[in-house]
Amino acid sequence: MASPGPENPIVSVVGFHHARGPEIESWFGVEDGTDPAADNDWSYLPFMALSDGAHASAEDFSYFTLRRRSTSTSPATSAFGISCTRQMDANDLINRPADVTRSTVQKAVVVIAPSPQLFGHLREKLSMVTGAWFAQRYGASVHLRSRVKVADTGELATLRMWIS
Repeated sequence: MASPGPENPIVSVVGFHHARGPEIESWFGVEDGTDPAADNDWSYLPFMALSDGAHASAEDFSYFTLRRRSTSTSPATSAFGISCTRQMDANDLINRPADVTRSTVQKAVVVIAPSPQLFGHLREKLSMVTGAWFAQRYGASVHLRSRVKVADTGELATLRMWIS
């Protein structure tokens, strides 16, 4: 797996917890045990990805910018985020976790990339993947998987996501 440097896009899932509010549930495209939000001081990422008022529509998108901290091998740089938020009735979940106490469940699939250049294309992909994930009523055994491919130029080329 490529290291999560400034040139490599990463994917995250953000959920809304009834007691804690928006929180990052998982990362994809990063090494196990790493947390890009903590490493880069992205404490507001969950709030930008799962924006206030997202509950008012079946599907919503957010666009935002973040600052990647400098490392020993790269300077500080901007990162660009796009998220697709969906919600569903909690009674429709296949395996409803005990901590789901509200009537709806909200989740956002987030892509953080080095450039916003292909966000129009990513928006359509995120919509399809998030819609398919919610259509499965994501039981406890369903996990979002992602693979992000970067072209030789370093530009974001494609985003392939699937549900397993």
